[in-house]
Amino acid sequence: MSSTTDDVASTDDVVVGLEVGAFAIAILLSIFLSCFERNKRGGRPGIVVPINFLKDDNLAIVYTAAFGCTSIQLLNLILLKGFVLDSFNIPRLVIPWVRVFVWLIMALFVSLKFYPVFAVIRCKRIIIEPLIGLFYTSFIFSSLIYQLTNSLGVKRVDAYVLVYIPTSLCYVILIGYFLYTSVRQTYSFVRRLKHDTDNEGSKPCTSKLQYNYVKWLLKNPERDIETRTDTGLKRSIQECSKNIKNKIGVRSPLHASPRVIATFVVAAIALFQVGMDLLTSYIFYQPGLQFTTFFKLKFFNTSGEAFLPEIETFFIVADAGFYTSISLSSIFMVVYIIAIFISYRKDLEKMQRGDYTFLPMKLRKSLNDNLVASSLRYSGVQIAFLIWCYILIILMLWILCFMIAYIIILPLAGKIPFSFFEPVLIILPLVMMNFGFKKLQVFLSRTFFQQDFTVIMSKGLKTQKALALDNLKIFNILSFFMFFFHVIIGFISCINRILIGLLIGLVSLARIDKCMLPRGFEKFDKGYSTYIGMLMVEVHHRNPVASVFCDELLVINKETGCANVLLTPVKAKRGKVETNSQKHRRICRKWSKLYTLINNPSARRNYVEQNFECSIDQVEIAM
Repeated sequence: MSSTTDDVASTDDVVVGLEVGAFAIAILLSIFLSCFERNKRGGRPGIVVPINFLKDDNLAIVYTAAFGCTSIQLLNLILLKGFVLDSFNIPRLVIPWVRVFVWLIMALFVSLKFYPVFAVIRCKRIIIEPLIGLFYTSFIFSSLIYQLTNSLGVKRVDAYVLVYIPTSLCYVILIGYFLYTSVRQTYSFVRRLKHDTDNEGSKPCTSKLQYNYVKWLLKNPERDIETRTDTGLKRSIQECSKNIKNKIGVRSPLHASPRVIATFVVAAIALFQVGMDLLTSYIFYQPGLQFTTFFKLKFFNTSGEAFLPEIETFFIVADAGFYTSISLSSIFMVVYIIAIFISYRKDLEKMQRGDYTFLPMKLRKSLNDNLVASSLRYSGVQIAFLIWCYILIILMLWILCFMIAYIIILPLAGKIPFSFFEPVLIILPLVMMNFGFKKLQVFLSRTFFQQDFTVIMSKGLKTQKALALDNLKIFNILSFFMFFFHVIIGFISCINRILIGLLIGLVSLARIDKCMLPRGFEKFDKGYSTYIGMLMVEVHHRNPVASVFCDELLVINKETGCANVLLTPVKAKRGKVETNSQKHRRICRKWSKLYTLINNPSARRNYVEQNFECSIDQVEIAM
């Protein structure tokens, strides 16, 4: 026993040493990379930007793998595993004041540990950054493998290694990317080819994915009807995919930002790790069997012997309920993440079209600084909400399984006394009476209390009777009696509303794309306001139409020899004669510029404040 304790202590010391070493190496690498980065004044050192959430669509998979490598640390932060304060003798009254700061320090530690990994993904130098990424990622992965092979949980439960499979896969993808990039950059250096460094100054404003989306918007709808040459399995798969997209409302080739993709992938990995951690721990410890054995040993020769069958039944129900709840919860969360992603795409497309009607008025008129601050919180809030929602749904379904077993199944099977079935006998008549009264009122309203004038329904081509009352005497008499009847029936409706509200609130906890509060109180739902802030920032900085338009302007300026200046005096004569078509386009551009300046006060103010050699009336766009 003492040898096992010593081995665990030595393993913990080695793991702590590796973590501290990784943190020190990360600080040194960050300082080293900043020496190659230029600041705003053109000098060195500068601040290294680890990731651009608003661009870098081509590197979305690599960034997602990098975020996936942090899933274990994020899970430890959320579930507070291995809390630091437990090892110190701190008074209980002081711990709540220190705990928050320790959490923030731990989050900062994780951020700085993986800072160099993200900083070297966007290769600007030839060989340095890929080699740094390959070395540092391999070191962190080796530390994780050592911790995994010497982990007490893996030694006890062989299936516990499944928890680390997604994170290990992300490390393999990241190491493969750095290895490929280092080989490619080395080959380019040998051949004296320059790729990223030379093109950095003329990098386009938009990506190829955004270009494809704009082309899809400009495409004639009639071209979708044209016959395709693809036959067989490929065509059937394409048709099936198109039908599924049409049913769920996702028809456009709009791609999500790297932030959103990384958020949902990391959330999925974290949910898988939580589920596997709970499942393997429950299988290994078997609390039902342990408690049953404990009660048998303690009450076998005492008066408690008569209660042993009930105790065994209780733990059998607990085991069946746990496996049922974790299975249903896992399936539910998979559908949950897909539904949130589809809702995000739909809302983003609406806002890019200029449709803000689905947003609450108070959030629509929020200050811009609040929107930017909300967008910064989105990824962490979404991941934390999903994990805690998963745990709460497992707990809720587990309790529901107990209720169904002890109120319905076991009394009818004769395993427990029939008195447990009495709540069903009390509630069922009330529910049936409430349902019957509602259907009766609908039938009477349709048959006797509405006039026979038909009107077209607001949605579809169906018709219904007009909202014009008939038989007013009977209607008033029935309303008088219903005044007293619904005092009793309304009690059932009240309980029904409370239960449905609790159920929907618990199930929709992680749906921060939907507001959980009633109209007028949307501002107090911090999750929903965070989601709206993220959408606002992405619409203003990732609008494909605006990005492609700006990119086309830069390309045209470069082709006409005015790549660095957007404004030139009219008196500057051009070398070639202007044709009628060029003159027409120039006039259209001037009117478009005037229209843009009128509708954008900030742009007009910056335009007027510019210092030009000529007057503002002698300025035009140089194309």
